[in-house]
Amino acid sequence: MPSQRKRKQPIVEETPVASKGALFGMALGLGGLLLLGSRQAAVSQQNGDAERGRYLVNHVAMCIQCHTPREPDGRLDRRKLLEGGSIPIESPYPDQVWGFEAPQLKGLPGWEVEDFVTLLTTGRRPDGRSPRPPMPPFRLSEEDARAIVAYLNSLE
Repeated sequence: MPSQRKRKQPIVEETPVASKGALFGMALGLGGLLLLGSRQAAVSQQNGDAERGRYLVNHVAMCIQCHTPREPDGRLDRRKLLEGGSIPIESPYPDQVWGFEAPQLKGLPGWEVEDFVTLLTTGRRPDGRSPRPPMPPFRLSEEDARAIVAYLNSLE
């Protein structure tokens, strides 16, 4: 004969219900933590973008090579990074006009953020003109362009 087991009834413990005021306080505190966390994440993201922009400017696009003045021996003047510089060579093509000076990029004087992003993503100014050679007509991603802007604006 099969043994019959008695089923035990589950034990239900009663949990005290929090008051509405306590629930509101917890929600408010949690909301404050989320807001603080998102604000810190935004600052961290901006700093990360600027750091990435520094890498792109100095090691990928090599902006410092033309937009930083040089010492008499030809080395970059590190005290004046991205403050503009003269273009030390002429165009190899007699009929091509080159820029003689690379403008200051530090702080992006004279540029609106969206206009500079347009230049870096399309290779053209918002009015459709291209910069004079030897400036390359970059076609950067918007993310890279915004990282560069964050870095250049951090140098003010």
